[in-house]
Amino acid sequence: MSLSFVDRHPGFKEHVFDTGQVRLNYLEGPQNGAPLVLIHGLGRRWQVFEPLIPALSEKWHIFAPDLRGHGASTHIPQGYRGKEYAGDIISFLEHRVKAPAVLFGHSLGGMIGLWIAAHHPALVRALIVGDSMLLSKGFEPDTMYPMLFAGLRDLASQNRSIEDLVQGLASIKLKVPGLTEAVPIGDLPGNDREHLLLWAQCVKQVDADTFGMTLDGSSLQDWDGESLLSHVHCPTLLLQGNPDLGALMSDADVRRARSLLSNVSHFRFDTLGHALYIQQPEPVLREVTMFLRSL
Repeated sequence: MSLSFVDRHPGFKEHVFDTGQVRLNYLEGPQNGAPLVLIHGLGRRWQVFEPLIPALSEKWHIFAPDLRGHGASTHIPQGYRGKEYAGDIISFLEHRVKAPAVLFGHSLGGMIGLWIAAHHPALVRALIVGDSMLLSKGFEPDTMYPMLFAGLRDLASQNRSIEDLVQGLASIKLKVPGLTEAVPIGDLPGNDREHLLLWAQCVKQVDADTFGMTLDGSSLQDWDGESLLSHVHCPTLLLQGNPDLGALMSDADVRRARSLLSNVSHFRFDTLGHALYIQQPEPVLREVTMFLRSL
């Protein structure tokens, strides 16, 4: 049996923070600098940041919570609206972190970070948004995401073994740009057994309602990206994957965001899709580190 991240990295511990409504499981690293809070995406858990955490923790005090309904945090049936996710993290920042923090969010995590930076600027020193939707309120039907989230919802709703989940993930078919036929995830580059195993461990711990509420639009029903972007004034880094490889952050969204954000940097990874650091951490770590040094 392999050792956990905490067992392999002395100085890191998992804790629980009680917001009064949910209990958030989170990882905390050694106090080597100012706080850096890592916020994962839909259907994941804090462990997806493992490839980045050791290097980032050399100069930063790492906090990495599991969002409600994810990982070892509380499941709340039908309780996965954007403001509810954000409210938990706001409470965590106010009562546990207790200092202005850099927020680094991927996908859903980036949207949560954007909402907090706009509504509670005193809590956010800087913001890193990793391939999140910025303006859209939902997923276009001709993209891979409705099929992906429907497949993940179905897997998460069943009490399946990790091995069954690996096989189930590999068999989910997705629409891929440039192809007319849907392709199984297991046939797409980067989705080897090791990657699918880590993904299956996330799916094993997620509430199926997180996907269901995303699919029916209720999770992001109050999302107003234009308003949020215009109210964010802290240093902000946009990390964009390649839309031709399934990235969520469109070129049009980036152009509009750059016109609305008052202090913004942007980097596009032409060879990375939406997963960014989950599959290729080195280029993402390089850009994040450069941005953090600039602060």
